Amino acid sequence: MFNYKTYREDCISFLQRLVQTPSVNLQDLEAQIVRVIEEEAKKLDLPYQIFQRADGRPNIFVGNPESFTKNDSLLLIAHTDTVPVGDLSSWERPPFSGEIKDDRLYGRGAVDCKGGIALSLYVLKILKDMGKLDLAKFIGVADEESGANSDLGLKFVLEKGLDAQGAIYTYGGKGDLYQSINIGHRGVIRVRVTFKGESTHSGSLEWQNRLHGINAIDPMLKFMLGMQQLSFPEKNSYFPDYRFTATPTLLNAGHGESIVPDQASVLYDIRTLPEQNLNKVLEKIEEIAHGATSKHGFILDVKTSVPAALSDPHAFFIQKTVAVHEEIFATSPVLKGSGPANESYMLIEKGIPTIAGYGPSGKGFHALNEYADLNSLERSLNFLVRLALR
Repeated sequence: MFNYKTYREDCISFLQRLVQTPSVNLQDLEAQIVRVIEEEAKKLDLPYQIFQRADGRPNIFVGNPESFTKNDSLLLIAHTDTVPVGDLSSWERPPFSGEIKDDRLYGRGAVDCKGGIALSLYVLKILKDMGKLDLAKFIGVADEESGANSDLGLKFVLEKGLDAQGAIYTYGGKGDLYQSINIGHRGVIRVRVTFKGESTHSGSLEWQNRLHGINAIDPMLKFMLGMQQLSFPEKNSYFPDYRFTATPTLLNAGHGESIVPDQASVLYDIRTLPEQNLNKVLEKIEEIAHGATSKHGFILDVKTSVPAALSDPHAFFIQKTVAVHEEIFATSPVLKGSGPANESYMLIEKGIPTIAGYGPSGKGFHALNEYADLNSLERSLNFLVRLALR
């Protein structure tokens, strides 16, 4: 087997450079972070290819070119973009410093998902040193954080013919990293409902006596009260802790302090289980909106639609992963789905069993003070290499 210590410092140094290279979605183009990956691939003498649908938004494939379309190897995946950092003053350490303290590497993207990028390239380096590079490959994809349904990243490279026996989307893990295997995720639908009214002066006699004007906020509030009763009782044994949720996250109304609003909108973030049909959900929402609307009606706009997904728990790749997990971590993992959505559904729909996890453990997903635990890198490298070799 390999000696992890031979690769440790280089892997950490690479992760540090990745974190120090900002790649915030809609703020920084992915081209900059892909250049860092390209430089590391050259340093490690790993073959790579660039796939790009839009200028400055490339995807990078690392591995033998002929393995791109083959379905007999392990696919390692990570997205190259990150969420914004939020309030800079609230970070204990600068979010793009890559500062290391007490075996923790801090910075935006450390566990979501740059730790997975660093691990993936060094898994390939180890396999190459063994003369077994054909057993695995890596794809770094653009624009995941825009809503996990972009045409620029994973969807694009799948259209190009990317295939695999199974995939690991190398997200970092939390405290239960070695107790469960994540084989799917809930769906997410984001729906904006906009109600129409009539504007008038809020100090006028006509408004006081309701002779003119319709406040669009009134039907919106009635709609929101109705949405509190929306539920779908279906359960799924692979999502024991999760259920259907509908959360209002953004409100917008009015044009001035003394103008009765002629428009009011609310955006709902909705999370679904595999049994919950998108069209049925939308039908229920439309029914509630009809019951709340004024004479001027409403507009329903579906902004995001990502289906819930679950890999076949009996698939060969999933069972192989369970066996390697039991060997390395000496635990019998629970197969389950996650609450937040990700791009795994694209792979699952193509027939590629997919697991999210096995990146470095850490904290701060989409939050302040994100960090990767450097002591977890060895376990993750060991697991991924063993999985490729099995």
